[in-house]
Amino acid sequence: MVHLADVLVFLIKNGPGRTEAELSEAVFGDRAYQQRVNGDCRLLVEQGAVERRGTGGPGDPYKYYVK
Repeated sequence: MVHLADVLVFLIKNGPGRTEAELSEAVFGDRAYQQRVNGDCRLLVEQGAVERRGTGGPGDPYKYYVK
């Protein structure tokens, strides 16, 4: 079984600098809410699998990179 976190790492490796909104859209399609990937992205940061850059605000959303 493939987990969402595995898919997110794959997407980040192949498209570094994606935002949560872009990751959510890549997984769930148009009009997907970023909250659908928010928890997994946060977990990946806590585990040290990815790095998050940005302030998280509308003008500077978090962007994700593989360490």
